[in-house]
Amino acid sequence: MGEGIRVFRDQKKGGRVFLITAFAFLFILGFSITIHEFGHFLFAKIFHIPVEKFSIGFGPPIIKKKIGETDFRIAYFPVGGYVKMAGEEDAEIPFSKQNPESPENQIPGFYEAPLFHRIMVVLSGPVFNIFSGAIVLIVLYMFFGLYVNPHLRLKVENGSYAERVGFQNLDSLISVNGKTLYYWDELETTISAKKDSVVKFELKRAGQILELNLVVKPESLNLNPFVPPVVGSLKIDGPAYKAGMAYNDTIINIDGKEIETWDDFVSIVRKSKNVPLNITWKHNGEIKSGVITPLPYYDPILKDTIGQIGIVMSLKKIHIKPGRAVMMAMNRSIELIYLTLKTFYQLIKGEISRKALGGPIAIAKLTGESARWGFENLLSLLSVISINLGLVNLFPIPALDGGHIIIALIEGIRKKRFSKKTRLIIQQVGFALIIILIIYVTFNDLTR
Repeated sequence: MGEGIRVFRDQKKGGRVFLITAFAFLFILGFSITIHEFGHFLFAKIFHIPVEKFSIGFGPPIIKKKIGETDFRIAYFPVGGYVKMAGEEDAEIPFSKQNPESPENQIPGFYEAPLFHRIMVVLSGPVFNIFSGAIVLIVLYMFFGLYVNPHLRLKVENGSYAERVGFQNLDSLISVNGKTLYYWDELETTISAKKDSVVKFELKRAGQILELNLVVKPESLNLNPFVPPVVGSLKIDGPAYKAGMAYNDTIINIDGKEIETWDDFVSIVRKSKNVPLNITWKHNGEIKSGVITPLPYYDPILKDTIGQIGIVMSLKKIHIKPGRAVMMAMNRSIELIYLTLKTFYQLIKGEISRKALGGPIAIAKLTGESARWGFENLLSLLSVISINLGLVNLFPIPALDGGHIIIALIEGIRKKRFSKKTRLIIQQVGFALIIILIIYVTFNDLTR
């Protein structure tokens, strides 16, 4: 009887995880695709190019409604979308006759539009994705705030450079160069800006206020915060969540070993993937314990598979003013663009394994993981995927927007459009490359 109840509960939890993943996946894809196609649609309208179809997804429509000349639809396969404009299948028209000022050439259609208009219509989709990613970040910073590390007590190792210059374990930082510190991130920013300069630290030690003046060498100083082993956020249906851990619980010991800091906890869990751990923690003054098995997780920063039980350390949320939120979002977007392009460059050079490429299954899994950490994490992932989608669509591959732009530029140089047959061959080559890529990344997903 007990076993049957346990199985039922596991099935119920599994069903909930599936629903969270499915809704998160549809939200991410739906937003990114709709924004992308809306960019094409809006600029086609601005340049008076009739749009025949606006589809989110491929295949037969689930929902369909005609507004004006446009047939809006949501289709069964939500892994893409398209905007079909009038005139995309017309015969070859010499560029010399594409004069919008000439009355006899006022035939509505995509290929009858001036070259600049065509490029802007195609370019607008990826650009909308990139800008929407930045806007999501602005919303995230303004309305959800930013998590920072509030722990200002120091963890100083015996014999370390920090100890030699005068810091001691459990010192509390008060200010740097007269500026009061409220969270650890402020210290790191100040130290980075004052590298190789004299910095005045104000400390509290055993009830006394002390000052240290020293030349900062960040690579040697290596100050670390003393973080108590207190639970911050939990992943829904993660190992810790299932065991009954909750926000603000304090971890006491693991397998009888006393846990004093968050680093003590992390060092044990990371090396214990798939190894059951007997963990004891305090919850509202009550001592609880349970056997929790860390699940394996590949950390791209460490480039290693580590154990995780689905919790993060306690952090403090601060609210960001609109002006700073915009600046932070712009800086983060530029950083994401740089990292994305750098990653693709490393993939091409072979510095990163091509097995790291992920497809729809990997995206679905990642969105489910993010959603179970909370809506804020899902929005953060949405910004990354939207920016990535915009950049990928700019690649000069036929059937992608970048390929259309290259073809339009070539047609502009030769003053003549490709024939319908040539365009069809180019598109078929592009679609074949994309299908091969989809099959490859899906294979990676299934074998990962």
